[in-house]
Amino acid sequence: MAFVTSAVTTKTRACQAETAYNPKGRRGRTNQIKTVVSIFVIVASGAAQLIAADSEVSGTFKGNDQPANLAFVSAHKGAPLRGQETIKLVFTEKDHSKGEQADLKALFGDYGSALVIGIQLDGKVVTCDVLHEAHKQKPISSPASVKMSEFKNENGQISGKLTTDGKAEAFGETWEVNLTFRTKAP
Repeated sequence: MAFVTSAVTTKTRACQAETAYNPKGRRGRTNQIKTVVSIFVIVASGAAQLIAADSEVSGTFKGNDQPANLAFVSAHKGAPLRGQETIKLVFTEKDHSKGEQADLKALFGDYGSALVIGIQLDGKVVTCDVLHEAHKQKPISSPASVKMSEFKNENGQISGKLTTDGKAEAFGETWEVNLTFRTKAP
């Protein structure tokens, strides 16, 4: 019992010494840490909003009449096709911005429903792969069914409108796209 009393007395003296050194005691240190953490959270939130502001997508993406919310878009340098440079546009339900090979992972369903579009530098669609959770056949390749309009590639941004002009059908599955997007150029 004497050992326990000695340990408690030693701890009490250490706390008194800390309080004498730091008049605010431990609460002062805790409040300082809370302030630093709060500032960090505010700065991080602001940075996330700036990153999110670089890309936006809105509109309709349906598979077999079931909607999917494509909330994320990014542009990547694509492989040359018929001797011309291409850009891959990756649209997904879940955030794919930190993923390597986002286009490939999107087509395996890692980010929910997805649309991966290959375009030439002038905006002409040359490839189109569709992965929708409502489809039994996944993914579907149907480049002739989607068209680009209002395409712009300027000031480090790519934007445009992708549409199927109503329902498209491939391999017994239907899908429909009417999306407007803007994202950072690769």
